[in-house]
Amino acid sequence: MNNFKSIVALTLLLSVAHPVWAKSDGGDGPRLVRDNEGWVYVDRDNRPVLRPYIFDNGPDYFEEGLARFVENGKMGFHDKALNIIIPAKYDFVYPFENGIASAGTRCRTQKHGEHSSVFCEKWENVHKPKESGRPG
Repeated sequence: MNNFKSIVALTLLLSVAHPVWAKSDGGDGPRLVRDNEGWVYVDRDNRPVLRPYIFDNGPDYFEEGLARFVENGKMGFHDKALNIIIPAKYDFVYPFENGIASAGTRCRTQKHGEHSSVFCEKWENVHKPKESGRPG
């Protein structure tokens, strides 16, 4: 078990000391890198594009083609090409389900060990925008 702990400690040390690079689509497109502020998608010239919302120790999952991102302490949604679809203007948003996402303002977070609960004074339903080129 000591060898396992040593490997985990070394892996954590290396991930902090050196940026972690991962291509998002296997091509020349945006990459996900970890910097001193956390995870960020960068373009081919290493310019920051957007910061994903971190869920389960990595970038948010895509639900119905959209994932959450964070900008200036607010949350919004982006597509797989990193286009901002819904600007970051909410304190918290849940992923889309059946074309609707719950979005909160004036929120506070309460920690429960390694998990958290979000309490917002106001909630609203955000409807997923219709995709371009599809009949409305």
